[in-house]
Amino acid sequence: MDNQKTRKVIIMSLAGLLIGSLLFIFGISLQGNLWPLITNYLIAMAMYVCSFLAVYNNNRQDPQPIYKYIMVLSVFIGLIVTITAVSNIL
Repeated sequence: MDNQKTRKVIIMSLAGLLIGSLLFIFGISLQGNLWPLITNYLIAMAMYVCSFLAVYNNNRQDPQPIYKYIMVLSVFIGLIVTITAVSNIL
């Protein structure tokens, strides 16, 4: 049963990262207006933070290397999205 819980947490966190990234890509593709970019950036960052916190809480209960990898991946994607958003806003 523990293996099922680990698998579910990993799939849900990666799905959150994917959905957040797709929303941000959609916001970037709308070049004419700034508000969709900001809105999709905020939604994407909320998805990244939720994904990170879900993995972090499960890592505290059951430490595994895959959890640490997903946390680093979440932070890395969040940094890339933030740099891209700031460069498009300015």
